[in-house]
Amino acid sequence: MKNPFEYGGVVSGNAFCNREKEVTDLLRAMENNEKLFVFSERRYGKTSLVRTALGKLPKKGCVCAYVDLWPTDSEATFVTAAAKAIAESTSTSVDKVLETAKRFFGSLAPSVAMNEEGKPVLTFGISKHAKLGPALDEVLETPAKIAAKGKLNVVVVFDEFQQILEYGNDQVERKLRSVIQNHRHVGYIFLGSRKHLIQKMFMDRSRPLYRAGIIRSGQSPRSTGSRSSANGSPTPARSLASNTSMTCAS
Repeated sequence: MKNPFEYGGVVSGNAFCNREKEVTDLLRAMENNEKLFVFSERRYGKTSLVRTALGKLPKKGCVCAYVDLWPTDSEATFVTAAAKAIAESTSTSVDKVLETAKRFFGSLAPSVAMNEEGKPVLTFGISKHAKLGPALDEVLETPAKIAAKGKLNVVVVFDEFQQILEYGNDQVERKLRSVIQNHRHVGYIFLGSRKHLIQKMFMDRSRPLYRAGIIRSGQSPRSTGSRSSANGSPTPARSLASNTSMTCAS
């Protein structure tokens, strides 16, 4: 008999079961353009959960960009990863994706190249050690521009968000804080798998994202919990998952 369960990768469709409440919570956050910080250990299904929620959003009137930060190691690789994901989220046509990239990310010299499988992929001609202040601003402001231009609901997911702590400076954190707090029509989901690092980013007074919003702690189904507002006052908790915690910023 074939094992009906799948392990070690992203699952979808019939392979993804239960967790209806968590999916509903995520959908609500996406539709309300919330800024949501989600963390749990690796292999607990964060990515599958978020991808399932994204798949339930309406195809028309919604743009979803999924940015995998795990392979990034610098501000430059963050910029190109985000720019690529945002451009590719706007269309399945390579020509239209390149057109979008040139319109919004012209300074990054976008082009199309063939990968090892002979498939066309979007690339950027940017140096890893280039001065990236203007390019970072350009990339982070683009979701709001797309939302305003087409009157669309835009959702941006940053997976393995704690990876930005490896960049050697807090430039990305500072830019994110200053930019996204003004994006009223864009939802952001930040996923992290190293709890102590994610907590450091949002609970350490020296970090730019300190107390970015309401902290919601995941609890087991039989337990109760609390969440703290920005001023520390406890309010009833709303758990995303039994092994997941999240912070929600307005």
